[in-house]
Amino acid sequence: MTLQRGVELFNQGRYWEAHEAWEQAWVPDRHGPDRGFYKGLIQVAAGCLHHRRRNRRGALNKWRSGIDYLRPYLPRHHGLELGPLMERVEACLATLEAGVWPVEAELPRIEATPGAPARPGASD
Repeated sequence: MTLQRGVELFNQGRYWEAHEAWEQAWVPDRHGPDRGFYKGLIQVAAGCLHHRRRNRRGALNKWRSGIDYLRPYLPRHHGLELGPLMERVEACLATLEAGVWPVEAELPRIEATPGAPARPGASD
């Protein structure tokens, strides 16, 4: 339940709550095979929160870290399309790195894979 709930919160712009939902899934299994997946989602959400709070350095650091953690799970994992999320985060990063602040572009959203398993935690 925490994965899907985190996605819903994230897509509503409730980044702190999404971060907390995903952390609940990550902490008990932080040495398991999905540790980087959850850590990546947590970091991307934290980057969005830093951006909202006008903390440029925090957004840069968290977004960079988040995409690094998520890269091994491309193109999709647990029913989530990671490619579009990564592209959006990378576009925001490129804008920030070019010195444009604040990024006025749309912040990332997470899309579910069509026909994805309804059961949170189910793999592709």
